[in-house]
Amino acid sequence: MSDLYDLFKPKEPPAPQAFDKEAWAEKKKAEKSRCYAMIDASLERIGQDPELFESYLKVQSRFDLYSPRNALSIQAQKPFATKLADSNTWKEQGIMVKKFEYKNPVMILEPGNQYERPDGSIGQSYNVKKMYDISQTMARIPLQETGGIDDRLLISALITGAPVPVKPIDPQNGMDSATFNPEEKCILVQRGLTPDEMFRGIARELAKVAILVEQRPVQDLAFTADAAAYMLCQQSKIEPDRRFIEQLPKVFEGLEARDVGEALAAMRDTASDLSSRMAMNIRRQTKQKAAPEKKPEAR
Repeated sequence: MSDLYDLFKPKEPPAPQAFDKEAWAEKKKAEKSRCYAMIDASLERIGQDPELFESYLKVQSRFDLYSPRNALSIQAQKPFATKLADSNTWKEQGIMVKKFEYKNPVMILEPGNQYERPDGSIGQSYNVKKMYDISQTMARIPLQETGGIDDRLLISALITGAPVPVKPIDPQNGMDSATFNPEEKCILVQRGLTPDEMFRGIARELAKVAILVEQRPVQDLAFTADAAAYMLCQQSKIEPDRRFIEQLPKVFEGLEARDVGEALAAMRDTASDLSSRMAMNIRRQTKQKAAPEKKPEAR
C-alpha cells in the first residue's frame, strides 16, 4: 500500500527553460513573412476576383480604422470577423480567449521602430500583432441588431456639412438616382426615390465630390466612389449597389500590387471621410432630440 503521506510533500517546481532568443526571433520572422505573403497574394488577386474584392469591402467597412493591407490580412484569415482585440485587451474586459483558439490568431501588422537605410532614408518596420475575434472568446455574442437609425436621420447625417448642397429635381430620362452637377456645384436627386435609393445615390456622388475636393489621385473616379459608397451602405445597414463590381478585372488591369494598394487606400479614405461626418452628425442630432425642451419662464 502506498504511503498517503507522500501527498503532503512539497513538490519541486519544474526547472525554468532557458529562453532561446534565436528561436524566438526566427518565429517572429516567419510570422511576419506569412502576413506579408497573405497580403501580397490578395493584392495580386483582388483585381481579378470580384468575390474576393467584395469580401474585402465588407471587411474594410467593419474595420474602417484598419489599413487596407491589414483588412486584406483579416479577410484572408477570418473574413467574417466582427470585433478584434488582443488577448490582453479581452482579459481586461473580463473575457477569456478559448483555449483551443490561442493557436489560431488573426495576425495583423502594426508599426514598429523607424530605421535608417544605407542610403540615409528612413524606413518603417512592422511587427506582428495577434488578435482574436469575439467568436474565438468566451464572450456571449450579441444578436445582430435588426433595427437601425431611421431613414430621415441617416440621410440628414449624410448631407449635413457636405461640401456641396443637394437639390431635388423631377425625374428625367436617362438620369441616375442622383448625379453631381459640376456647373451648379450641387448634387441633383430625383424625386420619387425610396430612402435606400436616395442614400445610395447621394453617398456615391458625395464620394466623388470628396475625391475631387481632397485631390486624391485615383485610377477610376466612378469605381472608387462606388466602392466607398458600398462601404458606407454596409456601415449604415443599407443594401449596397454592387453593379460596379462587374467592371472587374478591367479597372485594375495592368496595375502593380503597390498601385492596387493605393487604389484600395483611396476607397477606404473616401468612405472614412463620409462616415466620420455622418457619425458626428448623428451624435449631435441624437443629443438634440434627447435634450428636454426648456419651458418658458413664468412672469
